[in-house]
Amino acid sequence: MGLVTGNPGAGNTPDHTYTYLFCDLMTDTVIAELPLADVTYSTELNGIGVLSATIPYNDETAPLDPETASTPGRTAIYVDRDGVIVWGGIIWTRQPSSQVSKQIQAAEFMSYYQHRYVKKTLSTDPSAVLIPAYVPDGQRLYTDQKHIAWSLFTYANIQPYGNPMINVDGFTGTATGVPRSITCYGFERPEIYKTIAELAASDDGFDFGVDVGWTPAANNNPPQRYRRAKCWYPRRGRDADSSGLVFQKGGPGSTILDYDWPEDGTATATEVSALGAGTGEAKVSAVVQAPDLLAAGWPLLESVASYDAVIEQAQITGLASAELTARAGAQTNPTFTVTADDDPAFGSYTVGDEAQFIIGPEPISPAGRSGVLRIIRIENTAARGPERVRLTCVGA
Repeated sequence: MGLVTGNPGAGNTPDHTYTYLFCDLMTDTVIAELPLADVTYSTELNGIGVLSATIPYNDETAPLDPETASTPGRTAIYVDRDGVIVWGGIIWTRQPSSQVSKQIQAAEFMSYYQHRYVKKTLSTDPSAVLIPAYVPDGQRLYTDQKHIAWSLFTYANIQPYGNPMINVDGFTGTATGVPRSITCYGFERPEIYKTIAELAASDDGFDFGVDVGWTPAANNNPPQRYRRAKCWYPRRGRDADSSGLVFQKGGPGSTILDYDWPEDGTATATEVSALGAGTGEAKVSAVVQAPDLLAAGWPLLESVASYDAVIEQAQITGLASAELTARAGAQTNPTFTVTADDDPAFGSYTVGDEAQFIIGPEPISPAGRSGVLRIIRIENTAARGPERVRLTCVGA
């Protein structure tokens, strides 16, 4: 039941066939293949992309039991575009959008770990736990940041009814060479996703996410769907020279349909205070400044960030430094709406990639504008007619 999108009379604009597979979260067994309308899906760098869509309740879908097939909290959904799985995640909400349809909201598979918590103390310090063997046999965490994340994923997955078939082998193997000291106290019930995200956001951290797709057919066995948690160090994606990605507005080869390239000083900081675990004067904290900006004439602009699960001074200092790097200088988070089928085509780039963005001369910018930016969010809308992709970026 593939849904063809596109405009049959639009010249070189290709038609795309979308298939939406609704599967059991814990077994990946296909429950139904349903048509969807108003589909928008996104991926985010070190975040959790979302999907929004409408399920029609009509004579066509009634035999497929869409009510059971889309049960929130226990159903996975995959978006297959032209035979390639481009998105996968978990349906979390469903509500009527009309008398004959319901809207669903889903989030990428990493969102599962927003619903999982550490219930017994885990630590890189063997003296802080009762069973000093390494996870999964005990409560000790490996010290490399990549392997700490593996330990947390594994802790969640080995619990009864707690493995949603997300392969975490991408967090094994070669270490990043960045040791961390961390203790997750069971009585505080730290959220697993948040704990890993804070590790990743530390100075000299890593990028992470869950890839989905089809395995190759082999030995007369058909392709199988996969969910693979992955770690990229030092970063995900290609630099601008390696990617060769160029998006431009104006002139031959123009692919940018619309854009918003703002400059926002309200989020700027030249000093960041990071607060960790503890209370009162015993709270773990760090303060870092941007002396180069202050010396260049920027005022003291302060920001405070909280990381309640962090107990180590080195980690809280690293988080403060990373936050300062993100906030130093005037903030720009430009967005670009680009064509999906012109070069660079949708699927030829991923979050984490850097690209050159070029805006031709305009009345508000007579000399034009250009810059190398890093793509941090990709949103596509499966609509009849030429597809448009929205890219959200940050300075590279």
